[in-house]
Amino acid sequence: MSRPGDKSDFRLDLESLLPTDDTITKKDAVRRPSIFRLTETDPMLGIDNLRSVIHQSAREGNMDSLRSNLSKRPDAVNLQDMDGMTPLHYAARYGNYEAVKLLLARGALPSTENAEKDTPLHVAAKYHQGMTEICLITDENGEKVMDRQDTERLVNSNTTKIIYALVDANAFINAENEYHLTPLHYAAMKSNIAAVQALITRKADVNAEDINQMTPLLLACVHGQLAVIQELIKARSDVTKRDQRLNTVFHIVALRGEPDHLKMLMDYNPVEAIKALNKENNEGKTPLRMAVEGNHPLTLLKILEMESKNSQKWMVREKELIHFAAEKGYLEVIEALVAAGGRKDELDSEKSLPLHVAAKMNRKNVVEYLLDENNMDPVDDYGMTPLMLAVSQDSEDCVKYLIGKGADYTVTDKDERTAVYVGAKYNAQKSVSYILEYLKQKEETFEEKAENEYLNRSHASRKTLRNVNEDQKVSTMVNMADRDQNSPMHVVASNGYLEMMELLYKYGAVVTQVNEDEETPLHRAAHSGQTGAVRMLLEWDKRLLLNKDEMGNSALHLAAKMGHDVTTRVLLEQGADKEAKNSFQQTPLQVAVEYGKLETCQQLVSKGAQVENPSDTRTVLHIAANNGYDTIARFLLQVGVTVDRRDEKGRTALDVACEQGKKEVARALLETDEWRSLMIPNDVIPLDKHKHPKEMKRETPFRALLSKFPELAALVMDKCVDKNKEEDDLTKCIAYDFEFIDDTYMMRVTSDDGEEEQLVGYKSPYDDDFKLHKEAQSYASNYDKIYKNHPLKLMANAEKLSLLGHPLSMALLKYKWNRLGRVMYYSALFIYIVFIFSLSQYVRHTKAPYNVPKGDQYYDSTFFEDDKACPELNTMKPDGIWKRIVQILAICQIGIEFFQLYQRKFAYLTNWENWIDCFIYSTALLTVYDFTDCTATSGVRQNWQWLLAALCIFFGWINLLFMIRKMPRFGIFVVMFVDIVKTFFRFFPVFVLFIIAFSSSFYVILQNRPEFSTIFLAPLKTTVMMIGEFEFAGIFHGDETLHTEKMFGSAHATVAYLLFFFFCIIMTILLMNLLVGLAVDDIKGVQEKAELRRLAMQVDLVLQIEASIHLFIRSMKKYATNRYAHFPYGKMSKSNLGTWWTNFRKRFGLNTNSETEHEMQYEYESEITSELRSNLQMQRNRLQTLQENIDVMYEKQIRLENLIQSLASGLNIKIEAEDKDN
Repeated sequence: MSRPGDKSDFRLDLESLLPTDDTITKKDAVRRPSIFRLTETDPMLGIDNLRSVIHQSAREGNMDSLRSNLSKRPDAVNLQDMDGMTPLHYAARYGNYEAVKLLLARGALPSTENAEKDTPLHVAAKYHQGMTEICLITDENGEKVMDRQDTERLVNSNTTKIIYALVDANAFINAENEYHLTPLHYAAMKSNIAAVQALITRKADVNAEDINQMTPLLLACVHGQLAVIQELIKARSDVTKRDQRLNTVFHIVALRGEPDHLKMLMDYNPVEAIKALNKENNEGKTPLRMAVEGNHPLTLLKILEMESKNSQKWMVREKELIHFAAEKGYLEVIEALVAAGGRKDELDSEKSLPLHVAAKMNRKNVVEYLLDENNMDPVDDYGMTPLMLAVSQDSEDCVKYLIGKGADYTVTDKDERTAVYVGAKYNAQKSVSYILEYLKQKEETFEEKAENEYLNRSHASRKTLRNVNEDQKVSTMVNMADRDQNSPMHVVASNGYLEMMELLYKYGAVVTQVNEDEETPLHRAAHSGQTGAVRMLLEWDKRLLLNKDEMGNSALHLAAKMGHDVTTRVLLEQGADKEAKNSFQQTPLQVAVEYGKLETCQQLVSKGAQVENPSDTRTVLHIAANNGYDTIARFLLQVGVTVDRRDEKGRTALDVACEQGKKEVARALLETDEWRSLMIPNDVIPLDKHKHPKEMKRETPFRALLSKFPELAALVMDKCVDKNKEEDDLTKCIAYDFEFIDDTYMMRVTSDDGEEEQLVGYKSPYDDDFKLHKEAQSYASNYDKIYKNHPLKLMANAEKLSLLGHPLSMALLKYKWNRLGRVMYYSALFIYIVFIFSLSQYVRHTKAPYNVPKGDQYYDSTFFEDDKACPELNTMKPDGIWKRIVQILAICQIGIEFFQLYQRKFAYLTNWENWIDCFIYSTALLTVYDFTDCTATSGVRQNWQWLLAALCIFFGWINLLFMIRKMPRFGIFVVMFVDIVKTFFRFFPVFVLFIIAFSSSFYVILQNRPEFSTIFLAPLKTTVMMIGEFEFAGIFHGDETLHTEKMFGSAHATVAYLLFFFFCIIMTILLMNLLVGLAVDDIKGVQEKAELRRLAMQVDLVLQIEASIHLFIRSMKKYATNRYAHFPYGKMSKSNLGTWWTNFRKRFGLNTNSETEHEMQYEYESEITSELRSNLQMQRNRLQTLQENIDVMYEKQIRLENLIQSLASGLNIKIEAEDKDN
C-alpha cells in the first residue's frame, strides 16, 4: 500500500478524475487502458519505479505488464513497498487469481509479512469485495458498470482459488500477525464466507486465540453473519471458549440481541449452553443479564426458555434484574421476566421495589404494570413510597397516575417528610403544584358537600375531627414539618428555590414557623446566602427580622457568620438591628470578625455598625488577633478601633496575637502609630513581707516578640531609634529608647486591696529625666536570674545577630560599658594582672626545695620540712613586696568571693569560674605563708607548698586567659581554642583506644627498654612519639650487647618493625591530620559566627558586671536610664581639651577603640534594613489596596447581577443562574 507523501510510489488523486477522462469505456464496450494499468515501461526505470510498476500490475491484474517486468527483473518478485506489501499481497488483496498463480510460479514467497505481519493469506481472507466504486468504469450513459473481472471479485469467485493456491504453495494457514490474528480470524470478522469455507477445508485451527483471547467463533458472533457461525460450528468450534473479559459466545449474542444466532448455538450444544447460563464475565454478568441490559426481549425469551432446564433458578442467581429493566423502562423485558417467574415485589439492597425505581425514573408504562392496588404505598429502607420518589425527581406523569390510583400523599418517610416536603426539597415544582392543586380541589369539593349536608341535615351543624382534617389538608400539608421541625418553606428558603417559595406561600405556607433550633425560614435563607429568598420573605413579613434562634442569633448574625456580604447588605437595608447581640453577647460585626469575613465586616461598618462598645472587654481587634485575620485587623485599625484595649485577662490584641502565634496580625498592630501603648507590659509581681519579689519571670510584649517573632522585635527596635536631623547634618542626634530592651526595674505600688505591695509593669520606673524613681525595684532578688533572662541575653542565646547587632542593642551595650562596665572590668583586670605578676615574681625568685645548693651538692627536699631553724643558706630570698602584694590582693579577692557567695547564693556555686578563682587565691595564700621558721628565714617553700605554687601559677595564667576572653578584640581567639578543646574531648575516647592499642603492643614487644618497661610508661611514651620523637635509631639499632637495647631474634624484630610502621601511618599521619581537620572546622565555624560570638561575649561581660554590683547600682544616679542620646559627629559644646585629645588620637592612630566604626557600620546596615522594610511595607500596602479594589469590584459585580435579575424578572425572562450569595 502506498503512503501519502511518498513520491517514489505510483499514486493518483482519485477524486480529481472527470467523466470525460479517456479511460472511460466507450459505446463499443472496449475497455481502454486504465490509468491504474501501465501498458508500457521505460527500460531505464530504476528499481523503485520498477517496484511501483510491478505492485500496480499485481494490484490491477495486468498480466502482460506483470510478466514483462518480472522477466526483466525476476528478483523483484518479493520486493516490498513502504508498508511491507509484496506484489503477492496486492494480487491476493484484489482477488487477481491469475496474478497470484504467476507470482507463485515466479518464486513469490507466500509467507512474507507486511508491516503488520500480515501474510498474503491474511490479506486474501480479510479483503473479499474486490474493487470499490471508484474503480468502476462508466459507460456512454454515465452509469458505472463492472467488467467481468470486477464482477468475479465481488462474488468471491476467486477467493477460494487464491487461498487454495497459497496453501498449496506452503503458506502457513495458522500464521499470526502482531495481534495474533490468523487468516480464519479475519475471514470470520469480515464475514468472508468463501474464505471461511476454504480455510476450514484446509484444516485451519478453528479455536486459535488472538491477543484478546478471541476465537474465530467469538469474532463471528461479534461481527459476522449467521452463515459464518454455522460454518464454524460445523467445524466443531469450541463454544466454551472465553475471551479476555471472560465472555462466552452466549454472552456476546445475548448482548447483541441475535435470537437466531442464540438458537443455533443452543441447538448445537444444549449442555454447554445451559452451563454458560451460570457463567459470569469479569463484570459479574451472565448472558441473561446482558440480554436484559441490551433490551432484547426475543433473545431474553430464548434464554428464559433454556433457563427452565437449568438446575440453578435464575430468580435465585440473578438479583435486581427487574429493577434494572424498570429503571430503563424496558417493559417487554419486565413482562418476560415476570412471566418466567420473576417477582414484582423483589427488594434490592435498599429494600426498594421495581415500582420505586420506575416511579423515580418517570417510567409510567412500567409503573402501570407493576402497581399493586392492594399495596399502593410500599416503603423502602428510607421510608420512601413510590409517590415520594416520583415527586423527588419531578416525575409528573407518574405522580398523576399514582394519585389517581389512590396513592396516599400523607405518608411520611423515616425523617417524617411528606411528599410535598420531598418535592419542595428537590424543587419539583410540577409535582408539588399538582399535589397542592389536587388537595385544593378536593378541599373545595368537600366544602360544597359539607354545605349541602348542612342545609339538608340539622345534625351536620357540627364538624367531626375527620371533617376538620379534610377541610385543612392543603394548609396542613404545606406546613407539615420533618423530624427536626423544618417545614418545606425552611428547605426551599435554604436552597433559594424562589418559584417553589411562591408556590408554597400561595397555598398557605407559614413563613414564621420555627424548627427545633427556633430558626425561621429567614434564618435558613440568610445562613445559606440566598439573597433572593431573603428579599422575598421580608416582602411577606418584615417582622422576621426580630426573630432569633435558640442561640440568640438573628438572621443578620447568621449571614455575617457565613460571610454573605450581599445578604448582609440586604438585611441591613431592610432594617435589621446591626447592634443586636446573641446569647454570647456578640454583635453581627463580632461574629463576622470571629469567622474571618472581611467583606461582611466592611458592609456592616459602612452601614453604621458600632466597631467597639465601651462596655466590652474583648473587642473585635482581640477576636481578629486571636484568629490571625490580619486583613480584618488592618481594616479595623483603619476605621479607628482602640489599639490598646485590654481584655478580662489584661491582654492587648498584640498579647493575644503573640500567644496564638499570629505573626501578620502582630505586624499590623506594630505598624500603627499607637505601637508604643501596645508595648507597655501589664505583668504584676507580688512582694513578700520583706519587700522581696516572688520568684516570677517577667512577661512583657517585647519578650514575647523575641521568643515568637524576632523580626517583629527588630521592627520595634527600629522605632526605638529616633533621629532628629538628616544624615549629613553635623548636629544630628540619635536618641535611643531602652525602655523595652532593658526591663530590669518595675514600679512598687500598693495593691488594690491596700494590704500588700507589688511590682507593676504598666507604670514606668523612670521619671521625666529618664532616671529611676525612688520606688523602682528590680523584679528579682537574685540578679543571676535577671542576667539569664535579660532581653540582651535572650537575643544572644537565640543567636539572633540581627537583634544583637541592631543599633539599639549596640547603644545599650555601649552605654552600660562606658558608664560602668569598662571601669569595673579593666580595674578588675588590672588588679588581677598585678596579683598574678606579683605571684610569678615571688615564685621566680624563690628556690625550689630540691634545688638549694649545699656546697658542691644540694639539700635534700625533706630538709625544709622540719621546724628547726635553717643554717645560713647561700640563696637569695624573694623581695618581700611581692609577698605582701600577693597576700593583700588574695585576701581582698577572697573577701569579694564571699560577698558574691552571699549575694548570689547557690548560683555562685554553679559557676566553675568561681571555683577556679577561689582555688587560685587560696593556694596563693598557702604558697606565700611561712609555716616554719626555716621557710621564714630562708624563703624556701616546703614540698607541698611548692607543688601548690606550680598549680596556682598554671591556673592563674589560664584564668587570665579566660578573663581576656571577654574582651571583644582578643576573646574570639580564646573562643576558638575552647571550641577546639571541646571537640578534642569529644574525640578523646577514639584517641585513647588508639593509644592503648599501640602502647600495649609496644609494652609486650619492647618491655626490656626503660621507656616501655611498665604498663603506665608505655602509653606516655607512645603519646610522645605522636609528635615526632620516635628515637628510631635508639629503639631498633641500639647496642646489641646491652639487655635494654637488644632485639630478641628476627621474628621479634619483624613484629616490632610492623607495629612501628602502622604506628607511623595511623597515629602520626592519619590521626594527627584528622585532629587538624577537626580544629580547622571549629575555627571556621567560629569565624562564621565571629560577630555573633563577639556581641554575645560583650553582653555576658556587661550583664555579669551588673549582677556582681547590682546592690550599688540604684545609688548610682547617672547609671540607670531608659533613654540615651548620641551625637555621631560629636557634641558642638565639647571642651577644647576634649576636642584636641580626640583629634590627636585620630591623627596619630591612637584611637584603638573600634566601637565607633562598628557603630557606624551597624547604623548603615540598619538604614539599609529599614529601607528594605519600608519597601516591603509599601508593597504590602499596595497589595492591600489591590485586594480592597478587588472587593469593591466583586461587590459591583453582585450589584450588576442583581440588576440583571431584576430586569429579567420584569421582562419575564428566566435566567438559569441562581440568586445565591456564595
